[in-house]
Amino acid sequence: MIEVDKLCVSLNNREILADISFSLDNGNNLVILGRSGSGKTVLIKTLLGIYFPVSGSVIIDGIDIHRSTEEQRKATKKRFAMVFQNAALLDSFTVLQNVALPLYERGEKDAILIKERVSKCLQMVGLENTVNLYPAELSGGMRKRIGIARALVYEPDYIIFDEPVSGLDPITSKEIMFYITRIVETASATLITITHELKDIQTIGNQILFLDAGRVVFNGKTNDLSQSPDPLLQEYLQ
Repeated sequence: MIEVDKLCVSLNNREILADISFSLDNGNNLVILGRSGSGKTVLIKTLLGIYFPVSGSVIIDGIDIHRSTEEQRKATKKRFAMVFQNAALLDSFTVLQNVALPLYERGEKDAILIKERVSKCLQMVGLENTVNLYPAELSGGMRKRIGIARALVYEPDYIIFDEPVSGLDPITSKEIMFYITRIVETASATLITITHELKDIQTIGNQILFLDAGRVVFNGKTNDLSQSPDPLLQEYLQ
């Protein structure tokens, strides 16, 4: 469970987040919406312990990550995986090596276990035959799917998707959403997704957090979003 209470964050003496409060129960999936510059990415980095708040708290499964020991903070961060907008694959690594990278970083040395984990995750995204290919040999959609497989490989509790279909054509976007939906259906992790694609939100999240200028405009169930009387939110939805 993630509990954010009255979170305030400033960068370079400029207030970025002001009085942010919400909770995310295990088993729910959160979609973060908002215009560019509304503070979505800063919020994510604060959840991960990269940015420290001026005030307020982020408590993840009982651990206040900004008031915990360095060891506790590192352990909590390892429970998160991130799927970046550009997939962030290493060009000199094969698909197998890219997907296995989080296991290497965690000290896993069992080559058989690594191959089994990688194979399982590649099967989940329909790319089990790409293990010996390099990122330059893959399409943009395939690279994104490899990024999803890499996020799944060490079985994290939370997966953060940063604009998962940004810059992709409609067919490829549909493919990516299919595989994200599979994660939702299997409940293998709690998802937090930053997106501008409104047509997808019902599929990938049952909870919405809408930010504007670093403040919460809406925090509630996905089905209740369209009923909000806030004029900015209504304009965004249209």
